[in-house]
Amino acid sequence: MPKRTHRWKELPSSVPLAQRDFVLRLRELREVSDRTQAQIAQDIYLAPTSLSNHFNGGRIPEAEHVKKLYKILRDEAATSSRPMPCSLPLLLELRAKALVKHCACCAAGWPDATASAPELPSTATGSPASKPVRRRSRRPRVRLSTRRHGISRTPAQAEVPVPPSEGDRHLTTPADAAWPEIRALAESLSAGRPRDADIMMWSAATTLSARDVQIFVAQCRAVGLKEAADQVITNAARRETQAVLTIASALHSSEQYADAGLLLAAAAQEDRT
Repeated sequence: MPKRTHRWKELPSSVPLAQRDFVLRLRELREVSDRTQAQIAQDIYLAPTSLSNHFNGGRIPEAEHVKKLYKILRDEAATSSRPMPCSLPLLLELRAKALVKHCACCAAGWPDATASAPELPSTATGSPASKPVRRRSRRPRVRLSTRRHGISRTPAQAEVPVPPSEGDRHLTTPADAAWPEIRALAESLSAGRPRDADIMMWSAATTLSARDVQIFVAQCRAVGLKEAADQVITNAARRETQAVLTIASALHSSEQYADAGLLLAAAAQEDRT
């Protein structure tokens, strides 16, 4: 059976070099399968839109999803006698390098990091002038740190209403932390596709880190997906005890006290059953 090739979209110029290398390897790995992306996404418990987002440089997948994808495609390649384009350790190493671009204080992974660096004026002795250096380096660092760690609330956050019955949920998640998966989840629920929605909620609850689970729940609350947020918390309660406690700590640190209580109550119920 002839191998079917896929037509890939051109990666945006905004995708950093390190992430571009990782995405291209993912695409090469995808070529070993003739199945549709929807079929592959179902096997790794991802929404098709989320998997497509990974292949197009929108968001770097979780390590667990990379491992599941590699195992599924490796087994499929073995049945069709097709070679694997790379090893799993290499793929995980490229993923780790791609994640460096998210660090505000490090330029690794960005193609124009050295080309765009401004020339610093020199003094008579040849050493850089101290005043311009401090002025140029300090201002962007403060802006990036504020956005990344959520030091202050943005106007967009202040406009999100908190229902009276849930007044103890004071979400401190940054406003720019919304994920494409939240939009896909809302679309699946509104279009009457509960299976796709269940897959996304289960995947978020059981594979994401504690901080990412907290963000996912907070974003669901912010856009009005209250039942979805409760379902993610209930699913997360089935994880190991240490993972549950870490997620509860992340929720508590973000002042999502009711969500933390719901998680612990659901975990206690799981222990009794």
